[in-house]
Amino acid sequence: MQSENGTGQVTDTKLLPNGLSYVIAVVTAGSLKKGEAVKITVDRVRNLAIARNHTATHLLQAALRGVLGNHVNQAGSLVEPERLRFDFTHFSPMTADELRAVEEKVNEQILKNVAVEIEEMPLDEARKKGAMALFGEKYGDIVRVVSVPSFSCELCGGSHVPNTAVIGSFRILSESGTGTGIRRIEAVTGKAAHEQAVADALLLQRAAGLLKVKEADIPAKIEQLMAELKHSERELQQLQRKVASSSLADILAVKKDVNGVVVVATAVQADSMEGLRNLADMVLAKLQYTAEMQMDGSVPEKTGDGVVLLGAVHEDKVNFVCKVSKGLTKTGLHAGKIVKAAAAAAGGGGGGRPDMAQAGGKEPQKLEAALAAGIQAVKELHRN
Repeated sequence: MQSENGTGQVTDTKLLPNGLSYVIAVVTAGSLKKGEAVKITVDRVRNLAIARNHTATHLLQAALRGVLGNHVNQAGSLVEPERLRFDFTHFSPMTADELRAVEEKVNEQILKNVAVEIEEMPLDEARKKGAMALFGEKYGDIVRVVSVPSFSCELCGGSHVPNTAVIGSFRILSESGTGTGIRRIEAVTGKAAHEQAVADALLLQRAAGLLKVKEADIPAKIEQLMAELKHSERELQQLQRKVASSSLADILAVKKDVNGVVVVATAVQADSMEGLRNLADMVLAKLQYTAEMQMDGSVPEKTGDGVVLLGAVHEDKVNFVCKVSKGLTKTGLHAGKIVKAAAAAAGGGGGGRPDMAQAGGKEPQKLEAALAAGIQAVKELHRN
């Protein structure tokens, strides 16, 4: 937009109820005064970019219906110079093969250099021709039909390219869900599609360089590395179990009898709550509590009953895990209550089931006092 005194950039166009239209503009130089004549010129570069993406949106909808089925209908769209976004009805996420098939169908039409036909005709005639219309949209008696012969036919009033080759190329960037039964595709065309292809190629080159293989061998190399990682993780787990087993003897050495119950309450090293739980499981499994001699003088079987309370300092906090063998839960012992008492003594809290519970404390320097509080809870809970 230009006048004798200044220029402006049109940002939007609105339609009044009486059929007249007006534009909204931002002054970019000088001034624009009320009543003065202005000359409006079209930003042809921007307009062509929008037209590319608009026609590509029509091709995309037709391709989606061809790949997924005729249940696909437009549920929203956005056409900008830089990209396009298309929402459509579909019941599940699209697979990689489906996305590739859709992209190929659109690019096939682009390569065919098909002339885009634009006609005005009565609404009934357009419907007989098979033109797709937006659900819920109101149309006049005469409508504008945009078609790519033998592929796409829609009612539309927007800007389009004269032939499909002008689109250049089409690339899907993403597919996602926006709600129940609604999927969304974002894509680019023309120069943006070329730039995306270049970026993808550079990414592949970098990946190949890091992996020290040819680009075609990247998937096989990744599979090999994943298998090696899985093997290493198994070896690490085995090593961790061996290390834990070697420390079990030291842990079990602190076991004591508390009102007739074997209790192991001690500080250990563990980098996570999961690691602490696993260690408590192993201690309880190794712990064997021998009941008192039976009245007839026979030696009872070792039941494995006992209480394990472990505490570990990690990142300025202290974690607790308590395990109580199921046989002892019937006597009143409750892991949740024991660990709660311990955590409270270290400025924290927690709880859980009768046989397993965990907690945390904010005062790791009180770990020993917390373990003593847990032992006291065992004394109070256990019914001899």
